Amino acid sequence: MNELIQQFITDEVTALTYSDLWNFVNSNSICRGTFEGNNHIIMKISSNQFIIYRICLGMENTKYQEAVLVAKTYLLKKINSMAYQLHLEDIQNILD
Repeated sequence: MNELIQQFITDEVTALTYSDLWNFVNSNSICRGTFEGNNHIIMKISSNQFIIYRICLGMENTKYQEAVLVAKTYLLKKINSMAYQLHLEDIQNILD
């Protein structure tokens, strides 16, 4: 589980995607939706819950795929942690 979340954070949090990803996760106006990254998809199933899974091509012969259910605050903390590591500008505050 933690490997999938860590891989998602490593692959998808960049200077180009940080703002869009942050706004999607943090928005209370978006109750359901999908954010497609380079290698992962986040499904917003409620304002506070998300399912993250890797994009897989050729799913016809796949029996199952790993996915993880993540809470909003935990995901925002993970996103910000990577943003600080990358020294990104304009990092958002979780409590706003």
